[in-house]
Amino acid sequence: MCGRLFIKPVTELEQLLAMLGILNVTLPLLNNVAPTETIPLIRQTETGLNLSPVRWWLHPHWSKEEPNQKFAMFNARIETILTAPSFRSPIQHRRGIVPAAGFIEWKREGSSKQPFYIDAGDQPLLLAAVWDVWQEQLISCAIITQPADAAFAPVHDRMPLSLTAAQAERWLDPQQDHKQLIDDFSGSSLLLRMRPVSSKVNNARNKDDVEFLDVMGND
Repeated sequence: MCGRLFIKPVTELEQLLAMLGILNVTLPLLNNVAPTETIPLIRQTETGLNLSPVRWWLHPHWSKEEPNQKFAMFNARIETILTAPSFRSPIQHRRGIVPAAGFIEWKREGSSKQPFYIDAGDQPLLLAAVWDVWQEQLISCAIITQPADAAFAPVHDRMPLSLTAAQAERWLDPQQDHKQLIDDFSGSSLLLRMRPVSSKVNNARNKDDVEFLDVMGND
């Protein structure tokens, strides 16, 4: 699920950041971001909520290995997030939000896969995430996924946990009980819309010097 992200600075996200007390920051314009690359994350810091550039592929703080791609850690399944060794501490103490314009999912059609661009229309996506810090050197995150609802299932069997602004504010509150949040938000999703797009997005290098929708053009 959610193998590429698109980030776009829009008024709705600026308003959300201001509501959360995150001022004088601008989201970057990022096209076709792949796991292990850098994405923006709203997270709690010692000075309050902040917008931080982080690695999209969580590497747990307790790992003795250098950051790698040995295990698929860019997504975290909601069904096991409370017990999985890499995620059970982050879900308690290090929850975050990835603000995105859209993402890519692939649907298998015969021997090939058709990419679909997924967004919520005019609404930005506030994707629930967890993060960690490895050896005080690397901040990394994973986006939480859940079983697809009936509308999304024809494209893929997993979908992200996308929240409303009010839900995102609760998600970021360190005083909230993490188990209650999972119970309350499981199944949450903005109304997603999907459209097939160019196979150019299959190559994560196709993003330099292009506008947001240019990569969605015809082959």
